[in-house]
Amino acid sequence: MLACSLALLVLACAGCADGAGGEGASASATATRSFTSMATGMTLTVHASSQQAADDAAKACEDRVEELDRLLSPTGDSSQIALLNDASGTATLVTDDLLPLFETARFVAQETDGAFDPTIFPLTSAWGFTDGNHRVPSDDELAALLPRVGFERLHVDASAGTVVLENGAQVDVGGVAKGFAADELRALLAERGVTSALLDLGGNVTALGAKPDGSPWRVGVADPAAPDRLTGTLELVDATASTSGTYQRFFVDGDGARRHHLIDPATGYPAESGLASVTVVDTCGARCDALSTALFVMGLDRALDVWRAGAEDEGNAFEAVFVDDGGNAFVTEGLASAFSPSADFADRVTEVRR
Repeated sequence: MLACSLALLVLACAGCADGAGGEGASASATATRSFTSMATGMTLTVHASSQQAADDAAKACEDRVEELDRLLSPTGDSSQIALLNDASGTATLVTDDLLPLFETARFVAQETDGAFDPTIFPLTSAWGFTDGNHRVPSDDELAALLPRVGFERLHVDASAGTVVLENGAQVDVGGVAKGFAADELRALLAERGVTSALLDLGGNVTALGAKPDGSPWRVGVADPAAPDRLTGTLELVDATASTSGTYQRFFVDGDGARRHHLIDPATGYPAESGLASVTVVDTCGARCDALSTALFVMGLDRALDVWRAGAEDEGNAFEAVFVDDGGNAFVTEGLASAFSPSADFADRVTEVRR
């Protein structure tokens, strides 16, 4: 159920409509757009009743992603994140369409006891993951920054349309932005009457409906140890899948150590949780995105506690695929029938039950 430039590979032919009645008859045209935004490669595949409708819808989606990239970038004159981070604790007006992003980010932070934390900007910046100037900060530098990190410092007032950051906090929404964008695109396409599309936003893949012939989209989940190979394939219909892994964004320091971008908010260092990747599947893209980061940071046992807790409340339920550092995969029971392991993982997959 997933695909991304580095995390997942879309296996299904994006364009094949059956042309013989059913859903294929109403989606006879296909538009595909590939571009780079939010620092990753993206591909949008849209099926519609005419070529003009497909082209227009795909273009509108690309335009919206580009707009969100400008609004959610940590820097830039158009960035609401930069404006908020420079506000020094003053209540900052945020456009109505972005308020749900902050609300979801804070909800997942609370749900995961801060394993996902949108106020992690001081730490990601210190490591150079916000601007690409990678470096290893000293222990003392990180110790000085940690007191500025804590989701409790982020306050969202939906009625007033404002966000407040207290006590020197600053936000980095990179862990939720692509999932939020996926939600925005699903809504945009639905308004245009599109019922079949696949949105690969680099680490986040969203299926709107099924393929035009009614079959599920099939997506390969990468093997973190060799991302050109597969852990297995997932089927995805009307849902988003988001992957976080050590192999997606990293640098090698002067001592030859790999430093990945999934920072543990509690320590300030790249998380060492025993996991190599986490894929979360749900209907809310923003929550999938944030949860995949949080569950990676937490490690398998704590992550499964969150999964089981969510299952007790239908509104918070989700499913996941975990791959640990030893090359073993763990698939939650709600995904078991949709997951097919590759030959390399045929004997290394465990179904996790509630």
